[in-house]
Amino acid sequence: EVQEGVTIKQVSIEMKIPKNCVGILIGRQGSNIKEIMEKTGTSINFVACIKGLPDDAQMAEILIHKTISQQPRQETLIIFVPDRAVGMIIGRGGDSVREIQRVSRCKVDIDRGALGEGMEKKIVLKGASDQISMAKQLIEDKVKEEDMMRSSVGGRQARIKYKEPLFLNYDQDEPEEQTSLQGDQEELKPTGSDNCMEVFVSAISTPGAFWVQKIGPKSVDLDKLTQTMTEYYKDEANQKYHQTTSVSTGDIVACRFSSEDSFYRAKVVAVKEDSYDASKSTVDLDFVDYGDYEEKSINEIYELRTDFLKLKFQAIQCSLAHLKASPGPEWSATACDQFEDLTHCAMWKVVWAKVVEYQPSGVPCVELIDTNHAGGDRNIGHELVKQGLAEWEEGDDDVVVDTVTVTRDN
Repeated sequence: EVQEGVTIKQVSIEMKIPKNCVGILIGRQGSNIKEIMEKTGTSINFVACIKGLPDDAQMAEILIHKTISQQPRQETLIIFVPDRAVGMIIGRGGDSVREIQRVSRCKVDIDRGALGEGMEKKIVLKGASDQISMAKQLIEDKVKEEDMMRSSVGGRQARIKYKEPLFLNYDQDEPEEQTSLQGDQEELKPTGSDNCMEVFVSAISTPGAFWVQKIGPKSVDLDKLTQTMTEYYKDEANQKYHQTTSVSTGDIVACRFSSEDSFYRAKVVAVKEDSYDASKSTVDLDFVDYGDYEEKSINEIYELRTDFLKLKFQAIQCSLAHLKASPGPEWSATACDQFEDLTHCAMWKVVWAKVVEYQPSGVPCVELIDTNHAGGDRNIGHELVKQGLAEWEEGDDDVVVDTVTVTRDN
């Protein structure tokens, strides 16, 4: 039909819209496509079929092309990052990677599969060129942050290990009332689905009782705390002010470890008083950030400033899962020595801890995986069994010991 020289008969125009442009055309909550339909008085269905008067339909087609052409071109970039930095990039519960995506408006897809060459993880970035550039920079910043943390921890000197612990666990009855001077204990509770975490093995009694430190920002915080405490307690005036002549079991104090110059936090686990000369009394100490044990003269320990208790105690007691001593019942000196070597104890080399279960006392039972081994990942518990130094607990005889595959997705 024609009205005053203009046809009023509706026409249909079919358009092919690239898949990667459909979302752009629709817009947030359909805002873009609604605006086009309102401006042109047409109806648009997907795959784009425009219905309306000829001039209106052509105008709608023009606006659709204009909308698509004005959008930034979507690109894809593949980058690789060290596997050790993936946890830092993802963050607790995915907080970090979500923030990267929010700030950059770039889609970030971290490969959850096997490691590539050089122990690297693949990350796929999708978005406009400037969005990809920003996301790439934010990820590189996270990698640098991880490297700085590791270099700080790597500067620690190796510590002397002990083999005769005063106690093996923390399942003693706790006082009903906790005072602010007792501090809080860090826990080994992985957030990833694989239950794996990077740790340092810091002290060993036996494969059934050893201590680890979680690797992460708290590692840097611990080194900073040690530096601050050392600077403070090296001052003779401060030593005199905090000198103590009487302590009780459970007190947290400051003192040096062995022949080191640095000062550390330690828990008093026993007091041996000299009834004739109090200055000759000694105390047994558990270094709460490392797990080491040492006896000290009471003259060598100092009251701890309360602000030095803000950081949780970093040494976490663990037990090797599913294993017992062979022949038993006690772990042999050879087994302890070999376990010390396999875990790189107090050498500050990374191993992976996979939490299998928790004892009633709360002590985590873990599998330890050495990723520093030249022949590939090595399950330390399996290695002890192979060497005849340990055996599987009842019900675990069917555990495969020849091949160990560990997925580390953080």
